[in-house]
Amino acid sequence: MKNYKYIILLSLVLNFMFGYNVYFTVDSRNLEFPTSDYENIVINGSWNNWSGWGVTLNDSDGDGIYIGTIDLSPGIYEYVIALTGPADDWSGWGESISAPLNSSCDYNPNDEWANYGFEINDSDVEQSYCAGTCDSLCEDSGNDEPDDNYILVWSDEFEASDIDESKWNFQIGTGNWGWGNGEHQYYTNRLENAFIEDGKLVIQALNESYQGSNYTSARMTTKNKGDWLYGKIKARIKVPSAGGTWPAFWMMPTNSVYGGWPNSGEIDIMEHYGCNDGEVTATVHNNLYNWNGGIPPTSYYDDTSATSEFHDYEVIWTDSELKFFVDGSWIGSYYNQNSGWEQWPYNQDFYIILNLAVGSHFMPCSTEDDLFPQRYEIDYVRVYQLSNCSLLGDYNQDNSLDILDVVSVVEVIVSQTDDYNECIDINEDGDVNVIDIVMLVDEIIR
Repeated sequence: MKNYKYIILLSLVLNFMFGYNVYFTVDSRNLEFPTSDYENIVINGSWNNWSGWGVTLNDSDGDGIYIGTIDLSPGIYEYVIALTGPADDWSGWGESISAPLNSSCDYNPNDEWANYGFEINDSDVEQSYCAGTCDSLCEDSGNDEPDDNYILVWSDEFEASDIDESKWNFQIGTGNWGWGNGEHQYYTNRLENAFIEDGKLVIQALNESYQGSNYTSARMTTKNKGDWLYGKIKARIKVPSAGGTWPAFWMMPTNSVYGGWPNSGEIDIMEHYGCNDGEVTATVHNNLYNWNGGIPPTSYYDDTSATSEFHDYEVIWTDSELKFFVDGSWIGSYYNQNSGWEQWPYNQDFYIILNLAVGSHFMPCSTEDDLFPQRYEIDYVRVYQLSNCSLLGDYNQDNSLDILDVVSVVEVIVSQTDDYNECIDINEDGDVNVIDIVMLVDEIIR
């Protein structure tokens, strides 16, 4: 017992010596920044007696979201956001941006300073604000999908009569402790639980006794058949509404290069508890944020039509951000703090999972047996990745569309070569044909 006391004491001493990480995220998209006067964002705080240049923030991808990290010992700290540059001779104190006075994020409302603040106890801390507000991100920024140059690289439109097993695997059974969540169903590959109907994949949960379980359903994955690093992953989905149902559209690491769950990460693009009708969530899990430790960052979308109508759910995944959308509207992001795999294991291949669970340790309501069977319907699943082409249709890569590009596309079609060129596949259907010529000419004329 004495040895344990020494270990605990040593742990406390080390924490005070080396401290914990504080991750700052500042959304600057509500500011006129940067300018010729102010070129940098810094965090100035009480940890260095407000001397300036406390933490320098960086925006490596140019999206207006600035991030930075500092190591601090346990304690209470206050800070402001500051702009600095030639206008203040790079003092670190050009223009200060505080929290709104007496607001929910005014850390000490009893004084006149309106500083942001936080307390470090025994874990890392994350601070994320739209500059000068209490919002984690600016309300009017990033709300729509970017105009990007993504091309379709994989899809299943579910137009065939049977599920395409060159694209999908079935996971069978109950898994370890109900697939890690105490789920109640047995997953099968039977037609009763997964089938194509009217151009849609249907995963159906049944209330039946089967292999020792009281429910059956299906769980399908693209592992080793569709694995990706970065891209836009999208599905059009209608979810069931009965209590106890738990449909999900999510991703797991193919090789788990940082170890088992949660170390190698998890990306939940869409989850829905049947008893929270219409409340759809997008969540990430990793070493820092998981149900065994820190609460996972979660974005919510509330629309009761999720159970009666199809909606598009997607993530745009880059080396700096996981950005979640519903029907093209942004609902939240998770950012790479460049602090290591514990916070950002999302630099490895992931595969897609579609499943309909029944019940779990986390389920907030009981299962409504009398409402079964329940259907989880998927209209399509699509994966896009960034094109190597700066301008679609620009065959000669001179950054303009003209008659020379048209001639080149015609020559490619006439020659009937098997060499696919994504740069001239204007409609991104995986084939170069006369339709691409028509679209290219239309673009030039326009």
